[in-house]
Amino acid sequence: MDLDKLLENLAVISETLKTPGLKNQIDQDPNFGDTVKKLETLVEKVRVQHGDFAVPNDSLSSSLKEISEKLNEIDDYCNLNLRKLDFLKNIKPLI
Repeated sequence: MDLDKLLENLAVISETLKTPGLKNQIDQDPNFGDTVKKLETLVEKVRVQHGDFAVPNDSLSSSLKEISEKLNEIDDYCNLNLRKLDFLKNIKPLI
């Protein structure tokens, strides 16, 4: 596994979560905000563990699994909110 590349990708995700639209959603929904904060904490933990060769692989694997779970929660949250807009596909212009 290329952990450096993974950390780069997670940094991009983190920056995306800081965009104004999502930042507003994070502020409005405390549960979503908590999930994002936990993700950021886990990413920082992996970053620190990656540089520390004394950290057992089990600990790193556990952190990566938690990151995966948080990313899935964020994905589910975003998909749910996108489905709320499904009605827009039925809107037709008045001619």
